[in-house]
Amino acid sequence: MQLDSTIVGISTASGLGAIAIVRLSGVRALEITLTLSQRSTLTPRHATLSYVYNNSSKPIDQVILLYFKAPHSYSGEDICEIHCHGGAVCARLVVERALELGAVCARSGEFTKRAFLNGRIDLAQAQAIAELINAQSASAAQILVRQLQGEVSAFVEQVRERLIELLAYSEANIDYSEDLDEDTTLAMDQRIESLHHLLEVVRRDSMHRVGVIEGFRLCIVGKPNVGKSSLLNALVAFDRAIISPVAGTTRDTIEESLYVHGTLVRLIDTAGIRHSEDHIEQIGIERSLAAMESSNIIIALFDSSRALDSEDYAILEILEAKRDAWVLIVLNKSDMPSALSAHDRAVLKRCFDGLERKASVEILEISSKCGKDKAFAHLSPHKILDAIAQILEHTEQDDALILSSSYQITQIETTLEALTQARDKLQSGELELFSYHINEAISAISAISKPYEYGEMLDAMFGTFCLGK
Repeated sequence: MQLDSTIVGISTASGLGAIAIVRLSGVRALEITLTLSQRSTLTPRHATLSYVYNNSSKPIDQVILLYFKAPHSYSGEDICEIHCHGGAVCARLVVERALELGAVCARSGEFTKRAFLNGRIDLAQAQAIAELINAQSASAAQILVRQLQGEVSAFVEQVRERLIELLAYSEANIDYSEDLDEDTTLAMDQRIESLHHLLEVVRRDSMHRVGVIEGFRLCIVGKPNVGKSSLLNALVAFDRAIISPVAGTTRDTIEESLYVHGTLVRLIDTAGIRHSEDHIEQIGIERSLAAMESSNIIIALFDSSRALDSEDYAILEILEAKRDAWVLIVLNKSDMPSALSAHDRAVLKRCFDGLERKASVEILEISSKCGKDKAFAHLSPHKILDAIAQILEHTEQDDALILSSSYQITQIETTLEALTQARDKLQSGELELFSYHINEAISAISAISKPYEYGEMLDAMFGTFCLGK
């Protein structure tokens, strides 16, 4: 699909830099570029040193011109790139001149949209491009490059083909559903079960490793005055949060970012979780609980200089209900005499052992205030970073297929639901409804990469069965 207009936009980030790239795409891209440069021709894929001129034939800048002839370009259309000197002026003047010559301003993502419409990439690859630009770690970039190469698209195509085979078989036998033998029904049921397991594994892995793509969110939680803000300051190495001996000083979440082994981790200091009649503090506590729900890693901080109380037990109950986040249990103020009883430590250990996702380290003992004192070097809070690094290493250690967006995960979930319903209808012998739900599954999984066409099922059906013979 070709679009009539020729679009122009600056493809490099704004600000000072050595080079700024102006890109044109469309049927008049070459014509406008030749007029800009007062040249008669450009050789495809050859860099050409030239000047570009304004409407008074005065030079705007000395540039490098590149011409990519359709369909062998990013968008599938004629594309011209004008490599100007960087800064705020030259590229803008080139764009203004291109607009005078008939180009229109490109909207956000329009070059990639045209690449999709012209069949150069599918939806999964388009999403990978958008995510790659915003990648927060080297691991995320590696996953997204695999998707750009077609990893997700190939997976979707594999699932589509298996679903289309099921649909074709159902459509061919829909008039004879009462005559289907048990072996045939069992074989189809096993195919659905196998597909369901495959999709569920991808969904679960993607949910557990979403932090690799989006950057990890790490939430520090605990009751008031256990040292959450002191720990945040120690980890980021400056006084980011206000510290006070008054319980409830932190009323809202405070966020800061740091890189751990090349991966972006967003630290969130939360208001102390406890029962409070203070309306403002209640809002802060609600935000703390919301931060826990959206975090990939939770540091549960306890004060070892005080015995566990009802507020600590309430936090332990919340932790036991968390299934998707990694949890670190940390005892702060370990430079002071411990007030934790053997029973308290057993309760913490039992909670730690019962967590579904935890680092390989045991419960950590630290002192967020004394980490730099040689006498308390073994209590340095920076060993928390080592534990976080272990979690990150665990999430990045294999090459499993990972979906990079909530949209893709939602489509997988819709496919799983449709398969469950189809299986129920198969077992009850209702092939018409079985086909309906398989169609739903095909539409849902196909929406990740490209729309499903009913003709594909017809091709599979007539290519496999000799109907009417």
